[in-house]
Amino acid sequence: MKKTSFLLGAIALFAVTFTSCKSTEPEVIVEDGFYVGGAATGADALNVDYRLTAGTNEVTKLARPGMYEKYVALEANKEFYLLLKEGTVETRYGATLTNKELKGENDQPGSAEKPFIIQKGSLVVGASAPALKVTKSGLYHILLDLNLSKDLDLAGGAQIIIAPVEWGVRGVNGDWGWKKMKSPTAFNRTTMVWDTTIVATKDGKFKFAYGGGWKIQLDDAGKVKAETNLGTDLKSGGADISIDKGDNVNIKLTWKLASGDISKSYSVAYTASKWYYDEVAKAKFSLIGNAFNNAGGTPAAWDYDLDLPYAVAKSTITDATKFYGTYVFEKTGVVLLANGEFKIRRDNSWDINFGYSAANIKGSVANFADQGGNIKVVTAGTYDVTFKYTTPAKTWELTLTKK
Repeated sequence: MKKTSFLLGAIALFAVTFTSCKSTEPEVIVEDGFYVGGAATGADALNVDYRLTAGTNEVTKLARPGMYEKYVALEANKEFYLLLKEGTVETRYGATLTNKELKGENDQPGSAEKPFIIQKGSLVVGASAPALKVTKSGLYHILLDLNLSKDLDLAGGAQIIIAPVEWGVRGVNGDWGWKKMKSPTAFNRTTMVWDTTIVATKDGKFKFAYGGGWKIQLDDAGKVKAETNLGTDLKSGGADISIDKGDNVNIKLTWKLASGDISKSYSVAYTASKWYYDEVAKAKFSLIGNAFNNAGGTPAAWDYDLDLPYAVAKSTITDATKFYGTYVFEKTGVVLLANGEFKIRRDNSWDINFGYSAANIKGSVANFADQGGNIKVVTAGTYDVTFKYTTPAKTWELTLTKK
């Protein structure tokens, strides 16, 4: 461990100057943590925008102590390294990197036909730590794991991984294969854009992923993995992203150098020649099954829809143009028959239907059970039925309250 002035002078990688505060000057370092430094970044001095963020182990879905990551633009054939700042003390981290081919095994990037090449190596700490380099300018995902739990299989694993990033989409129109997006037209250290245009999209879900995979293993045993995808709110490993039905839909993903959580470095924009927004208020939601009587007063046999009227006063519309919001459909005094089963469906069609889900059913939950995906009535009685549907997230909630 070296003092700041000695380390920076010895390796001659930074020239630190102090000037009056201007909005165009790099932010002065005040925070401890791991940083990416060196000529490959193009930065004249340490900058909080190059500070690594805490990493999450994809295996456990929990923050992993000693795991860090960062998406950063690196220039080819120029040196960079990782630097740990602890007060006035800075310690250099590096590795002797070797290439490793990933071929899509265990949901990692690449395929047998087109391997995905990453660089990986075990940590070397101190002023003599080897500098790191990439051979092609571009955006890279840097992963660092200090192996504080001593659970990494270092014989076949790594503590530093440098992965090239070429974004694509998965899940559009129900196709969970990988569609590569158009790459940035030029290398830029602070901003790069990927985009793709789809002739027609359906209402559905998708995610961004690089290299065609969902995750990267830090060790061959697969005990520690890092997410290689972006979901809702552009969170690393987040939930699927909703997309509306449209024609000639352009999806533009922008990376911008920024401090903080990975999501703060990304933004997305959608344009289309025409959108077909879901006018949920005009939809019809109903119960279908054999748990209630039909109009003739006899038990239905999955051949009768019991409609839930739209409750406009209880609905909350957040965007009247795109019809975004939470829509409420409800009916009071519904008599449900013991051991009967039902689902909720839309527009008297099975194209969109909702069955038993413990997370989505509220109210007198003990009175209902899962029966092969259907909602089974355990306790007969008269119930108030409220169905909520939220767009664009396409989430739902069914409340069954016994009177």
